[in-house]
Amino acid sequence: MTPGRRPGGLTALAVLNFVFAGLSALSLLGAVAVVAFSGALKEAAETPEDRQVFEALENMNMGLWVLILVSGAIALVLLIVSGVGYLKMRKWGRSTGNLYAITAIVSGALGAVITPSELGGGFSISTIIGLIYPVLTLYFLNVSFKDDLTSNSSS
Repeated sequence: MTPGRRPGGLTALAVLNFVFAGLSALSLLGAVAVVAFSGALKEAAETPEDRQVFEALENMNMGLWVLILVSGAIALVLLIVSGVGYLKMRKWGRSTGNLYAITAIVSGALGAVITPSELGGGFSISTIIGLIYPVLTLYFLNVSFKDDLTSNSSS
């Protein structure tokens, strides 16, 4: 590859990082809104199943809320920083991308284990979908774009 020329796949990975960062920000805002209005939403629920979901939200362990909010905030920051690193073709972009992928995999697995079943906890198709991008990120950063991101190690 010509020095200084960024591969198109690396640019696509950076764009995906920014898209997922935006979705993560929206998800965090949604989680905060649901927590803030869970009482009113429970009262407005029309079916017993809906009321069970909001009761589960109200009774959810504070540790789980901290996990959701902290892992979401960390993912948001790591996605943006690593996306910038990919665009600049810096070694720290690869490092933060790997850190994002590992934390996303760990928090996804923890979330599947400790989230109540009424809220969609357990191993499901959404767990698999949530793990696809972090696993692909690990693959691309450590196989496909490894040389592109390590050869340019200046900050």
